[in-house]
Amino acid sequence: MKKENISKRICVYLTAALLAVFSMAFFLTPGKDFSESENRSLAKWPEFSVTGLTSGRYTEGIKDYLSDHFPKRDELLKLINSTERISGRREINGVYLCEDRLINSYEEPVNVEKDIEQFSKLTDNVENARVSIMLMPTATSMYSDKLPAGSPHARLELWKARDGVKTGAMPAADEQETITDILNAMPEKANRIYPVTQLLEAAASDEAELYYRTDHHWTTYGAYIGYTAICKSLGLEATPLEEFEKTVVSTDFYGSIYSKINDDHFMPDEIVSYSHPSWDLKVEYADSGVVTDTPYDPEYLDKRDKYSYFLSNQHGFITITNEAVAKDAGAMALVKDSYANCLVPFLLNHYRTLYIFDTRYHKGGVSKFVNSHEDIKEVLILYNTGTLDKDTGIGGIY
Repeated sequence: MKKENISKRICVYLTAALLAVFSMAFFLTPGKDFSESENRSLAKWPEFSVTGLTSGRYTEGIKDYLSDHFPKRDELLKLINSTERISGRREINGVYLCEDRLINSYEEPVNVEKDIEQFSKLTDNVENARVSIMLMPTATSMYSDKLPAGSPHARLELWKARDGVKTGAMPAADEQETITDILNAMPEKANRIYPVTQLLEAAASDEAELYYRTDHHWTTYGAYIGYTAICKSLGLEATPLEEFEKTVVSTDFYGSIYSKINDDHFMPDEIVSYSHPSWDLKVEYADSGVVTDTPYDPEYLDKRDKYSYFLSNQHGFITITNEAVAKDAGAMALVKDSYANCLVPFLLNHYRTLYIFDTRYHKGGVSKFVNSHEDIKEVLILYNTGTLDKDTGIGGIY
């Protein structure tokens, strides 16, 4: 009995000692506002209020704060995720662990009617310019052959491939159906850009990557394929890729999907930029007042968020003027999410001016600006389907 009591006491003392050590580490470790490894802001200590306490928001906020600021949190998350991968798990935190890449799972959208409503408002409100819309598929559907065999999207592709009559319910949401449904619901006067999926599928056999292995965005080459679809629809002659100067600006890019996993098993991506020798650019960021001569910001190449190298992260309104293009070429208004950031450089040879809107940060709508600028001949709505459903700027498109 004595030995059992001693063993129990030792366990109690060790547990108490560990709790004391972690408590001291928690209070002595300097706090952080941002996690570089996860590329996100960390929870702040919640502000107390009686309403927050009674509703549970205050205690929930404390829980989030403690979770985000737990000592050695990054190292523990990396160890846990690596262990789960080694044990055979093929989906963690909504991410598919494929053989050579990480791919976000695609959730069936629930706000399609809202998307259609806002895109239609802009189309109807614009008076003297053509409005076009292009929605880009993500790696979930374009690289469905790389997904783990048991994943819903892999089952979806198998379901589609069967001969004869399809039986049973469709096993997962279909990105292409979402794209088609939205485009078909647009007002008659809208120009719908359909061929991007077909062009991406045709290019998927190339050695060049269409999507990053560790990030949810398409690569610059994938964006070029998207650009050719735009040109095809708008009656423009796409500038051949070989006319651009290609530069590998980074070989150690770990993107947004990697930030959910932090598993060193997956290799980094390279980031490529393309510049045209004829450019004579003036790039103006309205929110910061910064004026530069390039659509690229090399300062971000030294940070975790290297994709922000394109258009210097997120800005509500950007004006890019290319003095090398004739004035009568007119202007384009681009309403977009971050997928368009690496596509913008390819459009610069076709328009004297690009007016670029990100309605998550730009307030006041778009159509009023377009209608007051006679140089705008084209309005292009450009979003990816992976984040469209949760994009907080959709309500600002009108």
